[in-house]
Amino acid sequence: MKTGWSRRKYSLSERLIFFMSQPELFSPAEIGAVTGVPVKAVYKLIEQRLPAGFVIRRKQRPLLTRWGALCVVIDREMPKEVPVAIRRQVYAQIGGITPSRAIKCKHGIMHYVVDVKAAADKMDADLAKYRNSMKLIVEDPSIQAGAATFKGTRILVHQIADLIAQGATEAELREDYPRLTREMIAAAAVYAKSHPRRGRPRKPVWQRNEPHH
Repeated sequence: MKTGWSRRKYSLSERLIFFMSQPELFSPAEIGAVTGVPVKAVYKLIEQRLPAGFVIRRKQRPLLTRWGALCVVIDREMPKEVPVAIRRQVYAQIGGITPSRAIKCKHGIMHYVVDVKAAADKMDADLAKYRNSMKLIVEDPSIQAGAATFKGTRILVHQIADLIAQGATEAELREDYPRLTREMIAAAAVYAKSHPRRGRPRKPVWQRNEPHH
């Protein structure tokens, strides 16, 4: 069955309702950047522990639903000694529950209680900060060939992230790029983690400009 708007015209309100009803999805890199969990650990969680409904694959790429993102937060907070079987039990109970509910599991003589509300509140706060940061960044085909830039400027986001990685301070960046704000500088580092470049990274400027002997 074909999808989309081909059979009849839809009003703006109908289209808005459709798009608002779709689940918000996050790449493993985005969730890693938001939660501080290494991307490899996020992929491991996807492949080995998460219920299938928490991961949606598009063009063979795994994307996490909000419930999947919540599982990443909970998995990080759990003590390392908690067995995988218990983790799977917890995650299987998460989808569709109210945020105020705690989850209880038993494994042998051990009892585990997971505070879902605390994890959900933290995740929602972190995601809100992430969304606000991403509002500062645009990918406009008419600006810098569509590369990510800060809104209202031609400043490349990855270029600022590279300078931060090389040790540039906020004062140095704002001196060289007066239009940069503190929020933009913080957003650059987050964007670089959540949207890593493909291929081999560029060498730092100081390496490229070294004289040959």
